[in-house]
Amino acid sequence: MTQDSLNPTIEIGYGRVDITPDYPVGMAGSAASRLSEGALDPLYMTFIALRQEERTLLVATMDLVGAYEEYTAPTRTHISLATGIPEEYVILNSTHTHSSVSCRNPKSTNALRYRADLLKWAETGAKAALEDLSLAQIWYGSTQTEGMTWVRHYKMADGTYAGANYGSFKSGVVGHASEADQEMQIVKFSRACAGKKDVVLMNFPAHATINQKSLLLSADFPGPAREYVAEKTGALVAYFIAGGGDQVPVSRVIAERFSTDYQVYGEKIGQIAVACMDNLTRAEGSKLCFSERTFIGKSNKADLNRADEALAVKAIWDQVGGRGTEEGRSAAKEHGFSSVYEVTAILNRMHFAETRSMVLNALSLGNVSFIFAPYEMFGSSAMQIKKNSPYEMTFVISCSQNHAGYLPSELGWRIRCYEAQITRFAPGTAEQLAEEYVDMLKEMKQS
Repeated sequence: MTQDSLNPTIEIGYGRVDITPDYPVGMAGSAASRLSEGALDPLYMTFIALRQEERTLLVATMDLVGAYEEYTAPTRTHISLATGIPEEYVILNSTHTHSSVSCRNPKSTNALRYRADLLKWAETGAKAALEDLSLAQIWYGSTQTEGMTWVRHYKMADGTYAGANYGSFKSGVVGHASEADQEMQIVKFSRACAGKKDVVLMNFPAHATINQKSLLLSADFPGPAREYVAEKTGALVAYFIAGGGDQVPVSRVIAERFSTDYQVYGEKIGQIAVACMDNLTRAEGSKLCFSERTFIGKSNKADLNRADEALAVKAIWDQVGGRGTEEGRSAAKEHGFSSVYEVTAILNRMHFAETRSMVLNALSLGNVSFIFAPYEMFGSSAMQIKKNSPYEMTFVISCSQNHAGYLPSELGWRIRCYEAQITRFAPGTAEQLAEEYVDMLKEMKQS
């Protein structure tokens, strides 16, 4: 154990603010238009402040479906102006709950009002985290869950595949198309200062989609998961989604236990996290390193030969009230498309530039590292990064700021899964990015 571990130099602060609107809002996570009628449970924005010597970072996780540029860019600017922390040291993420606010489209009900409120809430949460800073020791660990998350693409008996939003189960399920990442990761900051609670970061790879059909806003299972951990440990808790781009918390074929109730499922996730905390390891050192890179990837130009057909479907949507209507869905099927998402993806690709850039972030604390992926990372990519990382544990965080959507794996492209149909990036990008992150981690390790 190093002297730095025994006498830590890292300060940690925690700030949480309620971001639940008290007015109707458009809801995210569905092709159909949904207007909220209240809330099942609160939506939160949770800030983690890290300070060492002259450097201070702010990392926030929000109960929203994505950390999209339309609102993360102005929010980061606002936080920077309010706190004096440079924008590049402000990192926003989402828990990816599909029962949250749709605030990307300014035409969505009260979207602009919600964005304005988000600025005020973010300032409050960030300042609370900075005021809460206190020296802490770092502890970390992980555990493999059993059957709590699944890859949502299935092998069929006839050699075809089925899964979310495409395919059919009629030919008989043989098994999942690929192995799921089942790892729950925990980082605990133990604070010795009187009156300061410990801070726990929990990380799990699954879509928060159990409650998506309700008209009530909800943090979905991440909410009860973190509340359970907080109640049982007395700690302050933040939840982050890991590489869950192709993973769901339930089997779509058989209703497994904990599959239909987000409260029950979330509590089970919390129980696993609490049990994991009994076997944490103290980190070797607490030196804070930060890395940022710009990645430029090729755009997805697939299926543009069907642009005329997609435009024909769009014309019908304009007449019948949108893609979420029964007539809108039927128009897509009648023109040979597997879903309305496939049509929308082609319409979007018509306007894509040849390349698209993403800002990648990573940080390390002693022998623990964190990566922030501005896209929905597949479980296989996350496992590849964790396997090749030079750190004892790498905390993989998806759905980070300027969220660019799905990054399907090579298998996803091969089976033409839903995520491959709508991704903004060309085949091979997910594998390139995994290598890029590992290179960033190796560079930090050597610094």
